[in-house]
Amino acid sequence: MATSYISSSQKDYINGIFDDVFETFARYITVIMNPEMVVATTSSTYNGFYGSDTNSAANEPTYISKSYTFKAKISYVSNQKSIYPAAVNQQRMMYPEGTVKIKVGTDAFPYLKEAKKIEFDNRRYNIVSDYKPNGIFGPRYYSFVLTPINE
Repeated sequence: MATSYISSSQKDYINGIFDDVFETFARYITVIMNPEMVVATTSSTYNGFYGSDTNSAANEPTYISKSYTFKAKISYVSNQKSIYPAAVNQQRMMYPEGTVKIKVGTDAFPYLKEAKKIEFDNRRYNIVSDYKPNGIFGPRYYSFVLTPINE
């Protein structure tokens, strides 16, 4: 088994520095999840398997929206520069005006994987990329690319 040249206390110290930088520049974002469908019926003729009532249309489903708030580091993307620093020699993509890149912690990552929209600065955004893990000693943060929604 390979041993590390960096002790665990040194790793904790270095990770703490990155955490301080993240906390310094982080802002709150709202993660809007897909709404959950709730069907409440009092009819004895409601068929749960097919989701229909044979006698009435009064049992329409209701949708409950859920949203969560997390901290994120937000970077506005310019078409002059590459979105990822290591991609200088790669083919550049033209992004819509207002595209942003966010970096979130491990607490927000499971929610952003399933999110429908993100809201901050009084604007809503769609997630248009897969996640990119970031961290020196393992994934501590995850990056996503967002494009604005015209609502």
